[in-house]
Amino acid sequence: MKNLKISFALLLSAFFVACSSPTIPNNDSSETELSSSSSRGKSSNSGLASSSSSEKSLSSSSQENVSSSSDEIDSSSSQRIDSSSSESQSSSSSATSSSSESIESSSSVDIYDIYEAVEESGVYTTKDSVAAYLCKFDKLPSNYVGKNEGKDLYESSTGNTFSKWNFNPWTTIGVMIGGDDFNNYASDPDYYHENLPEGSYSEADVDYSGSNRGTKRLIYQSGCIIYYTADHYETFDLLSISQYTL
Repeated sequence: MKNLKISFALLLSAFFVACSSPTIPNNDSSETELSSSSSRGKSSNSGLASSSSSEKSLSSSSQENVSSSSDEIDSSSSQRIDSSSSESQSSSSSATSSSSESIESSSSVDIYDIYEAVEESGVYTTKDSVAAYLCKFDKLPSNYVGKNEGKDLYESSTGNTFSKWNFNPWTTIGVMIGGDDFNNYASDPDYYHENLPEGSYSEADVDYSGSNRGTKRLIYQSGCIIYYTADHYETFDLLSISQYTL
């Protein structure tokens, strides 16, 4: 009986001790929660890192797209500029070719067409037109005057005393010089030209282009006999115009 009482007392003591002891938190649970929280933090950081990586990827892609677009724009602009330049050069070449063809066509006009076109009241200054006029009307155009008349016109127009032909009569006094005698005889060796048949001729200036009368002349006789000298009587070429007067 005594042992039973002792056992009962020990049980009561143990009960009271158990009830009075403080509850100790479960460290394992806390650590688990902390670990879980840390994992969530890491997961969040991982998500942020992934987001940052995605942003970088998007930024890189955007830069590549911009660069690609810029390259495409530059390439397209360059192609358009090159194309425009080529078209401009092609147009310029076409214009030059057209101009050259027009000049060649004008230069190759048949003397017969010139002969048919000259009019008695017309003003003419070039080799072919003056030669055609001489053949057609047997005289010089009205814009020609002799040397003496040209000298007088010069003095009256400019107020200067004539000394020599160091001016362009057409641009200075509005006339061409022609109609004076040009004799070619062996008996007068100072004025004789072996490459021109002997005889009495007249002469006329043509194709003024400089600041004086130049070196180009027509040496002519009645009946459409016309010689051309481009080098001031050094050489003479017979112009074949008379065939068009028949």
